[in-house]
Amino acid sequence: MPSYSAVLSRPGVTRVMGSQLLARFAFGMMSLALILHVEQIYHSYTIAGIALGAETIGAAVSGPLLARQLAKVGPRRLITWLASTSSAALIFVAFFRGDAIFVIVACLVVGLTSPPIQQVARAVYPTLITKNQTSYLFSLDATLQELLWVFGPVLATMISATYSTTASVTFMALVQIIGTILFARNPEIAGLKFPPSKRRLGGVLRKPITISAVLINATLVASFGAADVGTVAVLGMQPAGIVIATLSLGSLIGGFAFGHRAESKWAMVKFVSITMVGFLMVFLNPTDLVWITVSWFVVGLGVAPSFATMASMIAVSFGQADSAEAYGWINTAQLLGYSGGAAIAGIIIDNTFPAAAWYVTGAMGIAGVIAALATARFNPELPKREKNA
Repeated sequence: MPSYSAVLSRPGVTRVMGSQLLARFAFGMMSLALILHVEQIYHSYTIAGIALGAETIGAAVSGPLLARQLAKVGPRRLITWLASTSSAALIFVAFFRGDAIFVIVACLVVGLTSPPIQQVARAVYPTLITKNQTSYLFSLDATLQELLWVFGPVLATMISATYSTTASVTFMALVQIIGTILFARNPEIAGLKFPPSKRRLGGVLRKPITISAVLINATLVASFGAADVGTVAVLGMQPAGIVIATLSLGSLIGGFAFGHRAESKWAMVKFVSITMVGFLMVFLNPTDLVWITVSWFVVGLGVAPSFATMASMIAVSFGQADSAEAYGWINTAQLLGYSGGAAIAGIIIDNTFPAAAWYVTGAMGIAGVIAALATARFNPELPKREKNA
């Protein structure tokens, strides 16, 4: 993979990418760690679900709003302050044993003060590479994000089982603040100044490429939420974790194999169609562990390339001032999509049968392809990749 090596050899790329992954590692643990901890303390999955929902809503609301503050406050000061506040709220959640409402409010604070690490990193990336390396860099970034979702839940479970759920939540807080400080200390971040946006809040949504990215992200990630709930319902908790991890494995492979090949307006349609094929495959044998595993692996092959292509298109469509907000709206779409997909699948499962969740995954997969087809004409042409870098 000489072209990936060429990207990583560019000054600052490895440092920025590595530190932002560390700073965001807590997000890979967040859902499972909070559910395990709150349920253990209050012996109620309802309270645990409300607490996680509060964190998700907080993060969904704050994403675009915080991105707008990057120009006013400066990325280094903003993300450091936010990480400190969010980590303090996590420590409170870890050790507080009083009324559950205070834990729910603390989880809301965790979401509202989630530092926009990814938005900052993706706004900085184009300044570190040549235009012809854009597809390779965002493919690498999207692919490596999968490590958060492969190892995060495993580590949350391992720490909770070996020590305690309190230790797991405390670990998240420490990793977040340490990772954010290291990320903020990078010279590429410390000296970065975002130009103020000339648009009003939400102005980036007037550009068709942003609407396209929001729609595709919402439907695509909604299918993942439904798939996670359905996999647990059909197979049980223990095998489900391994099967879901297979989707991330497929995404890792797909990212390196296809993610940098997005050069036409139709690349998004191709990649999202791969995920749809995987979701439809599961109907051939909807309760078989091996077949579900194979289907989710196929789904994964299109995941990282889809996310990489969307990130690349935003990068070439906006300047730094507006790209951070655009990524913020995309993050909001992902959070709301996942929660919505998981909730709809849960309701359908409770009222019918476990494998009925696949109707939600299939419907969302098809909706993603329709969204990609309907908006393909608005997609910008991406820079030609370096073939012999």
